[in-house]
Amino acid sequence: MDARVAITVATVGLGLVAEPIAGQTGSALGRYVFDEPAADWRLPGRLREISGLALTPDGRLFAHDDERAVIYEIDFVEGEFVKGWAFGDPPERGDFEGIEVVGDRVWLVTSDGRLYEGREGEDDERVLFNTYGTGVGRACEVEGLVHEPSNDVLLLVCKTARTAELEGTIAIYRWSLEARALLDFPITVPRDELVAEGGFSPSGIERDPVTGHYLLLAAREERIAEIDPTGRVIEMSDLSREAHPQAEGIAIGDDLTLFI
Repeated sequence: MDARVAITVATVGLGLVAEPIAGQTGSALGRYVFDEPAADWRLPGRLREISGLALTPDGRLFAHDDERAVIYEIDFVEGEFVKGWAFGDPPERGDFEGIEVVGDRVWLVTSDGRLYEGREGEDDERVLFNTYGTGVGRACEVEGLVHEPSNDVLLLVCKTARTAELEGTIAIYRWSLEARALLDFPITVPRDELVAEGGFSPSGIERDPVTGHYLLLAAREERIAEIDPTGRVIEMSDLSREAHPQAEGIAIGDDLTLFI
């Protein structure tokens, strides 16, 4: 994603419920009009490429570098750079594919499933960090990260299978924050249930706070899918290249504003 690409913001549709309703099991995607974003703006010049988005508990937007453990805060109202800091000095290098904020800790994940954990830094600060090898990289290429508070786990979504067991499926692994360990077997979705022809290659994942469903981006196929925690496909939507070119980051605010 180069500096000419805009991040778009889709807001809750008129006439649809925007606030969480106890026991609601409807569609999360039904709230949004993806080809008519409420706002968009160009990435600040320092951000040549990003692969993930996350919102802090107090509603600030974070993004991360693709090849270094560098994290940025972006003012999404003005579309301006606020600050940037890094894990390590010099910044750790890797193929970083997802970011999440849990409490006061920031998490990054690489394509081989390695997790990085550290605190938020000041502008240009270099902070200490922890790393965890999840083992997921042996099974698949990881392409996204999100927190599921009900189970206090990090979800790692796979893009490409590396084992025969996962062939033909999209897998979502669960890593326990309490145990600092991978949990049992992954959630799996048959690829042919997402797109009958042309495949579906996830490029990001987010959890809808109302339904508890997962939203999976597929930049290459220009689609977004909604699945439930059992792996059942709920709904699919197309993403136009004009409105959402190379969609790799996704985040949902407390007011249900959706950032892509």
